[in-house]
Amino acid sequence: MKRAIELTCAYGGMVFAVLFGIGFVAIARFVPPLDPSDTAEQTAAIFRADQGKIRIGLLVCYLGAPFYLAFGAAINAQTRRIAGLSKTLTQLQAAAFSASLILIIGPFMLWWVAAFRPGDVSAELTQTLNDLGWVSFLVGWVPFVTWYVITGLAILCDTSDDPIYPRWAGYVAVTMGLGQTSASFLVCFKTGPFAWDGVFSWWLPATWFFIFFIVMTVVTVKAINRQYEQASAHGSALESVP
Repeated sequence: MKRAIELTCAYGGMVFAVLFGIGFVAIARFVPPLDPSDTAEQTAAIFRADQGKIRIGLLVCYLGAPFYLAFGAAINAQTRRIAGLSKTLTQLQAAAFSASLILIIGPFMLWWVAAFRPGDVSAELTQTLNDLGWVSFLVGWVPFVTWYVITGLAILCDTSDDPIYPRWAGYVAVTMGLGQTSASFLVCFKTGPFAWDGVFSWWLPATWFFIFFIVMTVVTVKAINRQYEQASAHGSALESVP
């Protein structure tokens, strides 16, 4: 039962990714992102026309939040098994992935407010809420980078002969984390590669985000299975001793 719970949590990242894809991409149609260079009236028109889709799509994404936390908890549980690892790192890791969820669901709420009564408020107000949503969603990379980098460093600290995670996963985590910082300049641009719909602010960070989820799901599931297989073999060996 314990093994099943841990594996379920480890697969939580993929559940979150699927729900996010369905809600954010297929229903709300927020990919590609709304154009930051749109006028207030153009932005308000989108929220008026797609009001129901935006509401439901973001709700589907929102339902993935518990699975996101479960995924982070599964990784944290495995890194805690690394011999000699500083407890400060694992505590910082837990704080970072928990805080990062706020930077995901917070913008959902802003977009929900924008879609709540887009025909009853000024177009400028709807645009401001939309701007707040996109800017906070993409430039709020601090907890994500902290989570990825700390996870990578924890993996690289494992110098045992039988490491919990493969060493290459540590380098991947650090690299994916640092890649998130390219969205920092979106606050200065409404068009081009650094705008929130550009390659450096949206497409690359989004790619790094989901690569991290895929990689860490695979290696965490393997770590959990190996943990219980080794425990089972050790238990069987003890039982065979007269």
